[in-house]
Amino acid sequence: MMKKGLLTLIVLLFTSSWAFSQQNATEWQYVSYPELPFVLDHIHLDLTLESSESLIEGVGSYFITSRKPDLAEVVFNSADMDIQSITFEGNETEYRISSDSLIIQLPDTLQRGNTIEMVISWKSSSSYGIIQDVYGNMWTSLNPKVRHHWLPVPDHPEVATTMDASINIPADQEMVFNGTLVGDELVSTDKKVLEWSSEIPASVTGLSLAMGDFMRSNARSGIKKVSVYASEKTLLPEVRDDLLSIAVSSMKEYERKLSFEFPYESLNIVVLPDNHWEEIQTGAGIIYLYQNLGSLATQLRRGIAEQWFGNFHRYLNAPDNKYEFLKVMLTGTSNIQQLKNPDELQSIYRWNLWEKGFDALEDDHLKNIIRESLPQLVHQYEGVTDWNEYADFWYDKSGSFWEVLPEFELSESHTEEKYVYGVEYIYDELAPALILVFEAKGEPIESLANVDVTEFGFTDTSHTEITFTGALDSVEVEISSGIDYLTLKQAYDTDLDIRFEEEKPFMFWIRQLRDPSSENRIQAAEALQNFTDNPDLQLAIRDALQDEDDANVRAAMFETLSVLTKDASGTEEIFLGNLNSENLSIQLSGLRALANYPKNENVAFQVRNTLLRAERDTVFNAALDAYRQIASVNDLLTAAERLGQNEQGDKKAIKILKVAASGDTTNTSMMMADRYALGEYPYSIRKQALALLIQFEESEDYWQQTLEILQEDRDPRIRHLSLDAVKYVSLSDRTELLENRVKEELDPRVLNKLKELQQ
Repeated sequence: MMKKGLLTLIVLLFTSSWAFSQQNATEWQYVSYPELPFVLDHIHLDLTLESSESLIEGVGSYFITSRKPDLAEVVFNSADMDIQSITFEGNETEYRISSDSLIIQLPDTLQRGNTIEMVISWKSSSSYGIIQDVYGNMWTSLNPKVRHHWLPVPDHPEVATTMDASINIPADQEMVFNGTLVGDELVSTDKKVLEWSSEIPASVTGLSLAMGDFMRSNARSGIKKVSVYASEKTLLPEVRDDLLSIAVSSMKEYERKLSFEFPYESLNIVVLPDNHWEEIQTGAGIIYLYQNLGSLATQLRRGIAEQWFGNFHRYLNAPDNKYEFLKVMLTGTSNIQQLKNPDELQSIYRWNLWEKGFDALEDDHLKNIIRESLPQLVHQYEGVTDWNEYADFWYDKSGSFWEVLPEFELSESHTEEKYVYGVEYIYDELAPALILVFEAKGEPIESLANVDVTEFGFTDTSHTEITFTGALDSVEVEISSGIDYLTLKQAYDTDLDIRFEEEKPFMFWIRQLRDPSSENRIQAAEALQNFTDNPDLQLAIRDALQDEDDANVRAAMFETLSVLTKDASGTEEIFLGNLNSENLSIQLSGLRALANYPKNENVAFQVRNTLLRAERDTVFNAALDAYRQIASVNDLLTAAERLGQNEQGDKKAIKILKVAASGDTTNTSMMMADRYALGEYPYSIRKQALALLIQFEESEDYWQQTLEILQEDRDPRIRHLSLDAVKYVSLSDRTELLENRVKEELDPRVLNKLKELQQ
């Protein structure tokens, strides 16, 4: 029986994802037990891919065997494509399209067990089924119910078939399909034909193809071929080699765990920059890795696990939380990193949650039963598998029916409470005597806290230990007449985490600038910013700088010096030299200091140069923060224009627009944001530009025109985000826009948002 205390996470999981699952269950979930009066024995495809038009032209030969007597018609799924002809033995036949059903009249009734060949010619440039990014990569989505947007087929996980394909592509491209590459022939100077074959039946819902400027690398896991396809520009050779190595070792590991070989003839791995909101990342023998989702190794291990639990075992309701649990169970949690989830993919969210919390399962008996049952599950089931089949299997093992997931409490990562105490130094130099007053800045310590006190004198160093407690406490410290300064440190033998905010005498801090510890010297340099009225401070800092070798300490000293000098004429030269330092801390301290010189043209020029040439994000961000304080909005926008000439420059330009937009009275920032939002740029840039437009552009005329364009965008994330701008459109125009889009929209997430806005 499951423990009662294991109740929290299931509530968390289903509460957080309830809205998503309820909204998308109807749109993405396949029906159970569809009528399938025929068997799809084999498909032969002749395809031509045109990435410039996101176009697939195809001729498909389908070999169909009747499962019932007197079969008179067959029903395929087809949407968003132009069916040009359907023939049997060279003779065209009648067909009609109803909703997304392609209803084909057979020339003669087909008897049970008899086979017929049907040939369909079509074209598709579906924005729902065919994805293309700004880098020229083109691939077909693996989201549920998208296959029939680029390929006429009975689109259901119950349908599996062998296949072969002859695919015509540009000569300078590579492409990936299910199965094994068996031929590669250059047929002209600009075209080549690739031959792919899959003798192992694969579900039609696992079909996918991808084409791009890929470099192919190969390895073997036993007799299985493993290939990585990725652009030479985006994937380092050593990363490519690592992926091949991980793929081979993971396949062997999972085969050993499951006592079941990899279920397809080969494994083809495609590495792409951006996921384009694809909840499903694997097909039959093919895995997509997306660089914007983080660890490629984790994605790969997860994708290989999904070849068994997701492709060999197939589900009607994907993405689904329960099957992410099984993938984590097979993959394990060692050497696995949490994946990034910039677009809030439910599949990734659920994977991360299980990967993070799996080890928190308290019922080891339950974990062991499920883990040990995986080989038997794989051997016993294939094709479409229902969770209840698993639950029945486990019931026989344990006597408990696990209709829902095993539950566990996901505790937050435990961090020790941090205590903060102000420490006032009451120092009598003549006595000499010192009293330390500890005052809690927040929650006080109820027990005794031990503090190590180190006294630095002219000739020696001594150590002592003191204790304090409560909200306010004072402790007398024995000191020598030759004391220079002293330092406080939490004793090693305490479990408390204490931070001290010390108010030392000025000379204590000055002398601490010579402390052996760079950490203590930095503390002193920062604390001296509270003594800017002392006429001796600037000279003391300059003297200390001459003898200081540690770059981080020097940076802290420059920070204090900048507080002293502010914008005094001539002092900027001290900090301008820091911009050329190879040390990051010194560069950053120089930029922060130069923000104090708003009317100095030379400073503005140098900071602008640093802004334009910065290679590190930290330097760019610091330069931007400084430049916005000393330059005009027009200067910022000019810098943004100068930067926006490549992808990295465009990302920086968007950061500048974010800073400049609120003060821009010329609308220049909005025109630039419009160019980025509607142009051929990566989504990471477009979404930031679009967010800026939604925040600052309030023109109804602008949005009436722009929303029409954005709602036709191929990227569903852009369509989804752009709907936030309907608030700027009049009620009547808004109503019409939403009604029209509801009729046209195919992505369930965008469709749900449209319906919500109609309410």
